[in-house]
Amino acid sequence: MIGWHAGDFHWQIGASLNIPGGAYEPGELSNVAFNRWIGDFFGAVTYLNKELGIELSAASGVILNGYNPATDYHSGTEFHLDVAAEKYLTPDLSAGVIASTYRQISADTGRGANVGPFKGRDNAVGGTVGYTFKLGELPITTRVKVLREFDVKNRPHGTVGWLSVSFPLWVQAKSAEAPQESINLTTRHFSRPPRAVAER
Repeated sequence: MIGWHAGDFHWQIGASLNIPGGAYEPGELSNVAFNRWIGDFFGAVTYLNKELGIELSAASGVILNGYNPATDYHSGTEFHLDVAAEKYLTPDLSAGVIASTYRQISADTGRGANVGPFKGRDNAVGGTVGYTFKLGELPITTRVKVLREFDVKNRPHGTVGWLSVSFPLWVQAKSAEAPQESINLTTRHFSRPPRAVAER
């Protein structure tokens, strides 16, 4: 993952890789592993105006799924886009709206694909609240997100909510002359946590 800044804009590009390791048993309701290679290549941009306390963010990516030899199934390529608009009510408290869309852009294939292409789609809108505080010298950031899904096809759907808590493992002592930032400038990837889907 690589990130950089240019004025009020903050950029990030990265990739994540799932390795086909761990226990996997065809037909089980839940498995530890996916039993296939999966690559997620994404980019994100944030516009943060500290004077107005406004943050606009977008993140998009493409997921490339590998072949599962245990089920003779190759899931299609997936696209996801997440956007957010937030207002900092104080330097530590923010609230805003979030939305996302997901599309499977190529069909599932293989002898195990006995229900056809099985392309999925998913859309969602909701809200988010973030709060940062210090425990001693340790900054802790908490965030609550709630999304309501609609226009869903071939995927689990409903209302999704989650709480995230993040903090650094180590904080460097600051000198008395060091400037203090009032707003955390970290570019965030707004993707929803993965929903469980049956290995098709």
